[in-house]
Formats: sequence, structure tokens, C-alpha cells
Amino acid sequence: MNTIDTLLGRGERVRYLGRQHVFVLISNILTELLLIGVLIAAGVVSQVAFPDKVLAGMEVGVLVLIVCVIISLFILGSAFLDYLRWSNEQCIVTDRRVILLRGIFNTAAIDIPLERINGVELRQSWLGRLFGFGDVEIVTVSETGVSQCRSLADPQGLQRAMNDARDDIERGYAYIDQRDIDAYLDVEDTLPDVDRVSHALQRLADMRDRGLISREEFENKKRELLNRI
Repeated sequence: MNTIDTLLGRGERVRYLGRQHVFVLISNILTELLLIGVLIAAGVVSQVAFPDKVLAGMEVGVLVLIVCVIISLFILGSAFLDYLRWSNEQCIVTDRRVILLRGIFNTAAIDIPLERINGVELRQSWLGRLFGFGDVEIVTVSETGVSQCRSLADPQGLQRAMNDARDDIERGYAYIDQRDIDAYLDVEDTLPDVDRVSHALQRLADMRDRGLISREEFENKKRELLNRI
């Protein structure tokens, strides 16, 4: 069971799951690898530039090379941490809340109920518009005020999922457990399959008309029922 599954409540559904765009990860790692290459080259050049000079009982060229290698190892470790951060940090929108996962080795979850969100601000540079990423600021009524998701892939998808989920909450859709829906749609086993599905579809339409489920949930459950025929 992954971290997201342990955070979800009964009947809670994920509407959006995103993380920092892979373009940002690749650009950071390439920059760090380029810096490592420059350091190694500087260490090699120092062997030629200072062939006979000695400092603290060691040739200067060798000393510079060792320092460059040590710094390169730290940069390589930084690149690995960048990957772990990209892999672990996520932004999740469910039908009840927004969950921001933070951290590399120890994961912290920031929980923002949809009812406490005042607005969402999206910022995209020209590069972000080209590759499909941007910064999202979630303005809340809490003491922290603003929560940020930087360089998020498909930021419009997060904004859209959040708005849809808030609309469903206002209409009273979001807290119906799928098992309760299945139990309501269950009809007598003695009926033929076509009649059972027909009765279940009538009950499903009734739930939609009464505002108990959203149109999206109606269509998903309808397809599931029709596949049984």
C-alpha cells in the first residue's frame, strides 16, 4: 500500500495526482552533471598547470584534483536528492481535500479541506507554457494562508479538478461511499441479467436526479452496469 492509499478516507476518490514536471528534474540534473564535468576538467588541467608546485607536502595539481572530486561527489549526492524529492513530493486533489506531500526521507502531508480554500492562483512562464508546467498558489483561510506547488505538471488539471470537487461538495455529491451506491443498486438475483441491469439503471438515474451523485459518477457506474450484459 502506497502513501496515498493510507491517507484516503472511506469512499474518498482521487481526482488529480501531480508532481513537479520532469523537465525541471532533468534540467537540474543536467546542470549538476555539467558542473561536475567542469570540476573534473579543472582538476585535470591543474595537473598540467602546476606540474612541480608543492603545497603541504602534496603536488598542487593533485590537491586541486582531489578537492574537485570531493566537491563533485557532493554535487552528485545533490542530484540524487533532487530525484528523491521529485519522486516523493506530490499534489493530490480528492473529492474532499487537497493533500500536499512533502519531504525526502520523512514524508509530511499538508491537508487542506476544500471548504477552506479561498482561491487558486496559477503562474506560468513562457517556458512553462511551452512544456506544460507552472506554479500554483492555494490561498486558504488558515494561519499559513498560502500553500505552493512549484513547477507542477499540468497545473490547469489541478485547478480544474479542485473547482469540480468544490462544485460537487456544494451540491452534496462528494461524500457518498461507492459501497453504499453498490448496495442501493443491488437487485434480486432471481431476475434475468438484462432486467437486473435495467432496474439498477433506474435506481442510478433516481440517485442522480435527487442530487445524491454527480453526473460523472452516474456515467461511470452506468458504463460498469452495461458491461455486465
